[in-house]
Amino acid sequence: MNNTFSDLLSSFVHQKDIDVYPMTLYCGIDRSLMYKYLNGKDYPKDQSVIERMADFMRLSPPEHDDLITAWQIQKTGWKEWNSRQNVEKFLLSFPDISSLPQCSAAVSFPAQASIGNPQSQNALDTPQTHNNPGTPQPPDNASDQPCSSYPACRALPTQTALNNAVSQMILEETQKENGCLYLILQPDYSYLFHLLAGLGEYEHQISIRHILCLENSSRTERNLADHNLLCLQKLLPLYLRALDYNIYYYYDSVESHFSNLNGLSCLIMTSSCAITCTSDFQSGIFYGNPQIVQMLQNHFDSCQKKCSPLFTSISAVTEICKMILKFFSESKEYYSLQPEPCTIPFLSEDILERLLLPELPNREELFPFLSDFLKQRQNTIFDENYHIFHTLRGLGRFMETGKIYEIPEDLYQPLSQEDRKLLLYRLGQFAGERYHFLRGPLENLPQNFHLWVSAANGYLMFTNRKNEMTFLLFTESSLLTAFWDYLQHMDETYLCSTKESQKYIEELLETE
Repeated sequence: MNNTFSDLLSSFVHQKDIDVYPMTLYCGIDRSLMYKYLNGKDYPKDQSVIERMADFMRLSPPEHDDLITAWQIQKTGWKEWNSRQNVEKFLLSFPDISSLPQCSAAVSFPAQASIGNPQSQNALDTPQTHNNPGTPQPPDNASDQPCSSYPACRALPTQTALNNAVSQMILEETQKENGCLYLILQPDYSYLFHLLAGLGEYEHQISIRHILCLENSSRTERNLADHNLLCLQKLLPLYLRALDYNIYYYYDSVESHFSNLNGLSCLIMTSSCAITCTSDFQSGIFYGNPQIVQMLQNHFDSCQKKCSPLFTSISAVTEICKMILKFFSESKEYYSLQPEPCTIPFLSEDILERLLLPELPNREELFPFLSDFLKQRQNTIFDENYHIFHTLRGLGRFMETGKIYEIPEDLYQPLSQEDRKLLLYRLGQFAGERYHFLRGPLENLPQNFHLWVSAANGYLMFTNRKNEMTFLLFTESSLLTAFWDYLQHMDETYLCSTKESQKYIEELLETE
């Protein structure tokens, strides 16, 4: 595709031997204006003009898409367009919790060749398939075996040797009651992150502390993915797997900081041993000497103090309510993207009474707390500038099930059909103005995805594989800016009109 809209338009006109004057008549524009488009001095402000141009020139579907894309880049600027494309790719690739296996009996990793056995070096260098480790099994007596007798230092000259050493040290750490894992690396080590994802099914969960580098520069090269969004995309599966996982970040130039020229720039460490390795994860050095491990532990602790937590994880209902109120109090403008519409602001005290489970422990203490929370949320519905993007499918699912996915499932019973319609009626007053129905690629958002963002902060809400509701509050500026910009400039072709939205609600209200 050419660099500018005018270049591509001119190319099509030339290739297809298009007579400009008839095309101007077909598109309903002045001939002089058309020549400005062709010479790059102006561009159409309305997509309908582009569509008519494409129709007149009889463009193929790929050519049509290229012309629309070139026009969008011309209209918004390359940097903004590229950023929004990256955000959309992230949203469309968000893992659906329904695709993850349900929790089952605890399993373990296999025993690899012992790190401490000098005769196992050949096994460490034997090529094996490690791209997708799956859920391996240990020997029968694995839980009874003490940790390996670690060598003070050993070279890991190949990727296979490195992978085997990593899996062995993680296996032995999971046998410990208070196992821990420390990482200083980018989430590009696929083998390691496959192993970590498998820890969600393991009997003993180890605590994972991870330091990573976020990109500090604003890159504008074409077809460049957003590094920080890619990091988030690779890390979220560990939260969905319900691991004890905490991320800390710092800013730097990722490409210059993590490269082969920087030697052994990555660290993988447990309570007993450590590995330093190259950033391409092709080789490394294993350390079992306690003094070296302690030195590296001190180094990790020193680095963590200089970093910021990427997420604040919240799961207790009272803390969730406090966090949400704080979120709305810090900004007068915010956006939400989720499958079902947010119905919480329309819950009245009488509906709350019917909603909460009668047998709920501490119900008498919880009810006034939640009632006060709802009153404060209801005050924001009229006072603040907010936009909630949701799907027709999500609203249909709410009417079918009576479930409110923003409330922990163990707190409430599904709403009655009457209460569902009452909430829908109240919500309908804002349809098309503050509540926007999605269509196009975003109408298939996974049920598990909820994003709220303001200029000051944002949070992701989802249910993990243990059916626990998790809120990840974040304030990192590049993520906030990317999500904020995308939602603030939502593609109008992705939205149903106000008339369409209200018609759909009316049809649901009339359904018996």
